[in-house]
Amino acid sequence: MSFRLLTIRFDPARLILVVIPKSGSTTLISAFLILAGLGEQAATPRQFRRSEGSAALMAERGLAIDAIEREALAQLRSDLPDYRFVTVMRDPAQRFLSGYFSKINRFCKRFAKPVYYWGKLCQAFEGPKAWGDVNRGNAHMLRHVSFERFVAGFEEHGTEWDSHFALQSRMIGLAEIGYDRVIPLETLDADLPRILAELGVAPEVLARLTEMPRMNRTAKDGDGRQALLTPEMRARIAALYREDYDSLGPRA
Repeated sequence: MSFRLLTIRFDPARLILVVIPKSGSTTLISAFLILAGLGEQAATPRQFRRSEGSAALMAERGLAIDAIEREALAQLRSDLPDYRFVTVMRDPAQRFLSGYFSKINRFCKRFAKPVYYWGKLCQAFEGPKAWGDVNRGNAHMLRHVSFERFVAGFEEHGTEWDSHFALQSRMIGLAEIGYDRVIPLETLDADLPRILAELGVAPEVLARLTEMPRMNRTAKDGDGRQALLTPEMRARIAALYREDYDSLGPRA
């Protein structure tokens, strides 16, 4: 299946950042809005990006955020030979666990329709305040789909039916594009400012990013979610994402 990918072009660094879903994408958009001097928009980055006039405002500051077809990446690389291509990867097990809690609705809609409709019905009965919050429906679905069943579903149906679960290395064309940096999400706070400095971003621009904004976090300390990643579950997830584990690593 072909996916559309988000790219962030930041001209002050002559940088193209290819964004992988469920790998800090909203955080990265917010960070580059801050770097571009649009920090007031960083709290709601996706809404800002869709708003009228946002593209022109970003362009004035050397920033562009675009969704492109995966197949267009190679052409973009050819069109901008003097730009550095960078991406951020995430530990596959942590990405998969996050997807279980935040994207269970996509799994159920495709592979467990009765659970999906039950969750949506329960969400509807919670009242108007719940209707726009996908997490309210997800909470009901999670009660009926265990993590083991979720893993088994991917073992049966594969990973490539949704961009939030697809192999990162395939989605970004790791072997074909020739990335200059692959930053582990787990060390993003330290690595991104260092790499931007190496790429020539002015200190006064880097100073705007006093800390990395953390957006759309699905886990909280002490919530018990990590306990789901038992040695057996980790091994089964590793088998699903062997290509990512083999291809992606801390190469920043």
